[in-house]
Amino acid sequence: MKICAIICEYNPLHYGHLTHIAESRLMSGADAIMCIMAGNFCQRGEPTVVNKYVRARMALDAGADIVVQIPTAYACSSAETFALAGVKIANSFNNVTHLSFGCETNNHELLQDIAKFLYNEPKEYKDALQKYMEEGNSIATSREKALAELIDNGIFKFSDKDEALDIIRKPNNILAIEYLKALYATNSSIQPLFSVRENSDYLSDVINGKDTSATAIRAKLYKTRSVRCVKRLLPKSSYKLLQDEIKMSGFVDDDLYDNIAMYKIKTTPLDDFKEIYGVSEGIENRFKDKSTKIKDLKTLLLEVKTKRYTYTRLKRIVTCLVLNIKKNCVDELYKIKQLPYIKVLGFNNNNSALLNELNCNTNLIIRNSNIVENPSKLYKELAAIEDNANAVYNQLLTKIPAIPDYAPDLMTKTIVY
Repeated sequence: MKICAIICEYNPLHYGHLTHIAESRLMSGADAIMCIMAGNFCQRGEPTVVNKYVRARMALDAGADIVVQIPTAYACSSAETFALAGVKIANSFNNVTHLSFGCETNNHELLQDIAKFLYNEPKEYKDALQKYMEEGNSIATSREKALAELIDNGIFKFSDKDEALDIIRKPNNILAIEYLKALYATNSSIQPLFSVRENSDYLSDVINGKDTSATAIRAKLYKTRSVRCVKRLLPKSSYKLLQDEIKMSGFVDDDLYDNIAMYKIKTTPLDDFKEIYGVSEGIENRFKDKSTKIKDLKTLLLEVKTKRYTYTRLKRIVTCLVLNIKKNCVDELYKIKQLPYIKVLGFNNNNSALLNELNCNTNLIIRNSNIVENPSKLYKELAAIEDNANAVYNQLLTKIPAIPDYAPDLMTKTIVY
């Protein structure tokens, strides 16, 4: 059995995602589509619009055969970590032959050349990158400046300088480069498949009919607090699942989340704050200093923001603080060949051969009986973070008067240290 993997968030699943799933099956010739999906918190440092099980059902209804989860510790991290976790999950399945992802260029050869160059990181590039970082630029800006400098000095040549620089400015291409780097870093045999997005990038906030991005759909949902306003922007099944879930559970309470975050920022000791993933160079001091005079999270982030620490990067830090995601846990991803477990969120009952033929090199958690009796330290840490994410997410739902009496996440089962 051949499986094509897609690393995703589906927050929520829209027409572009629907088309991508169909294209991936066709391009790969695979027998099944595996979606490797973020949980209840996403890479932008936000709670998702509906929970992971609803979004997994959206994927299955859109043509996926199985949905597995990226642990929240890695899903709320940088693009590099997010991509590496997704690729390591895909590598764990001997049946996965392809990885399909979006990009904003038809020059796939140049895209791969850039990814190889950034993966190899020659000394000249490292030095230039460090120089621009020390000037206070963000990682993305420093990378662009460093690449431009090396091209101008003739140290490295691409087929087209302007096209190369244009490629690394676009959000889908940036993530595509990270997927390719992760494939190179893990010496993966998985073949990349490129799906070109021509009408709308995934960060666009413009309403553009069936080409509307998830960013724009979420913005409209949060602004209007009405699901009906996005009906024409979503596939029928996605819309129905979104409508039913919000009718039952309500929208995520952003104000409550902001209050929880502000409480954590104000009360976490500096020594503990330093251990949170994404915190470096004394940014914890800026958080602490500014928070003594500010009550609103969005205002605080704007005050803390610098050229190097972008608004989105700071949001991720705050989410990691709320969920207690520490540097050492995320750093472990770079040391291990495979994750200690992979959690299945859902699968297509119509593809009965899939589960029987899945060949996974780590603990595949499908039901409670699959939970490891003597888990590793990393397993426990990832599980504890998942418990935190579930607890906070359920607390944020506006229509549930009390936390539902649900079975704990199949991978978590609250392990005592």
